[in-house]
Amino acid sequence: MAFTRNFLKTMSLTDEQVQAIMEEHTNVTEALKGKIKAAEDQAAAFKADADKLPDIQKQLDDLKNGEDWKSKYEKEHEDFDSYKKKIVQEQETEKIKAAYSKLLTDEHINEKHIGKVLKLTDFSEMKLDKDGNLENADDLKKAINDEWGEFKVNVSQRKQTVPTPPAGNNGSGGGSGMSRGAELAKRFNRERYGIKDDAGKE
Repeated sequence: MAFTRNFLKTMSLTDEQVQAIMEEHTNVTEALKGKIKAAEDQAAAFKADADKLPDIQKQLDDLKNGEDWKSKYEKEHEDFDSYKKKIVQEQETEKIKAAYSKLLTDEHINEKHIGKVLKLTDFSEMKLDKDGNLENADDLKKAINDEWGEFKVNVSQRKQTVPTPPAGNNGSGGGSGMSRGAELAKRFNRERYGIKDDAGKE
């Protein structure tokens, strides 16, 4: 039986009582409708989420079987460490090359051949001491002379011999043994003061 005003009036209720009961019934009904609608909406959301589960599961399986974020981070970290080590090693090699180039110069290797020697030299076994000098320098010098001796400059050819002027010349061009300056001064005195030399000439 429907819950109506006529039904309530059969129960000998006054109009005010009937109205109060109907209003309360309406409030309860509307509240129930709201709850039903919310439950339906929630059920629809649950269904939408359930429909997404296969895709989510596939993504999880891909991460599990593939490369996840942790392995990516570890790989990038390893790559960065390798790059830093490479830079440090290159800087150290340049210092070793500079020290070896100086050693070649000290051993009188011709400068025009030093670049060629550096290109053909293996620096992987060379090390610097705390002062920045090559370790086992004596062994390296011997190796330089054994391997690159043909590029050495003849040190004796580098020395310039200063010619010794003839005795009694002193650079004046004559044989009087008097310097050019003294000769000019003597001539000046003869001409200005009429001074005669030992031969009686002015």
